[in-house]
Amino acid sequence: MEMVIAIFLLSFINIGFISILQRLMHVLDYDLEGKNTSPWRTELLYTLYFTAVTAFVFGMALSCPTTVERLMWVNCVLVLMMSYTDAVKTRLNIILALVVTVGLFFLTTTSFSYWLLMTLAIGIIALMGERQWFFPFDRHPAVVLSVKACIGAISWLGLTAMLHLSFIVLLTMYVVYLVVTFITYYYMVLIRREHLNNVDAARNVLFDNLTHARNWLSFRSDADDYFQNYSALNVIAMDIDNFKHINDTYGHLAGNTTLIQFSNQLEKILAQNTEGARLYRTGGEEFTILYPGVTEEVATQLAEILQTAVHDLRTTTEKGQQIRVTVSMGVENRREDDKDALDIFKRADRLLYVSKRNGKNQISIGAKD
Repeated sequence: MEMVIAIFLLSFINIGFISILQRLMHVLDYDLEGKNTSPWRTELLYTLYFTAVTAFVFGMALSCPTTVERLMWVNCVLVLMMSYTDAVKTRLNIILALVVTVGLFFLTTTSFSYWLLMTLAIGIIALMGERQWFFPFDRHPAVVLSVKACIGAISWLGLTAMLHLSFIVLLTMYVVYLVVTFITYYYMVLIRREHLNNVDAARNVLFDNLTHARNWLSFRSDADDYFQNYSALNVIAMDIDNFKHINDTYGHLAGNTTLIQFSNQLEKILAQNTEGARLYRTGGEEFTILYPGVTEEVATQLAEILQTAVHDLRTTTEKGQQIRVTVSMGVENRREDDKDALDIFKRADRLLYVSKRNGKNQISIGAKD
């Protein structure tokens, strides 16, 4: 009965820890685009949360009157550590979690053991290997659970040698560890899959399913935001020339491939040459760029860079045929009498069709005030 109560209590604590951690991740780093270049910085905040919870659990262990009760809280910390290392992405924070756990154990017990240092080293090596070849954790349950079981076994063998525990106590603690680890792991699998479904749903609202560029809804939201917050706002409207001919000649699959590669090429150029410019698919073969905070000259230079990049783009069909595309553009900037961002967009769109009428593969620029 005591083992069942311990399993229930430790599972409850670990599930609560994971649930709060998930909310922190949702608030601090709900990264729909996967473009967080330094996730370790955000994860340091999660590691602080892990440290606070671990310190609290060790404090609970110190307040317990019996050795078995104290060891149950140590078990709780071991499962917390294993759960946390699954939740974070960066190796730095995985290593920090292990170091914090062992360090707090030494601090609270005022004892030192080479067994635990060896356990720490083995745990780091095992988790680094798991992260390298079996990431994310929910795709390889057998391997991940095996690693957890091995680390738990090594940890409890080390604690047994250090504290001179009986075989019955060792076996009890290890069984509790395995059961709670199993329950916690599958709870994490469920919430990870729910999180991925939520991310996909959010992306589908704001991003085009084919090209993964932002869609019209995202354009309207960003355009209004930029109009309110930037005195300078440029719109580059563009359209792939003769796109109907591509579909009619090579098929719609080739047309879709062309759209995808066109969008990828533009996103690549924007990432290399701008800060703050965003690409949107605002029609079938029509794309728009919002570029806030720069002059019209800078926006025009960007349009010229993009046009050159499109000239170099080649799409290969299933039959090995090469498709080359050109693009017509209209560049317009904000004026004093504009009431909203759509006024700028409408002018840029008209300039785009001026480029079309004048022979295509051109850039038409708005008249200066």
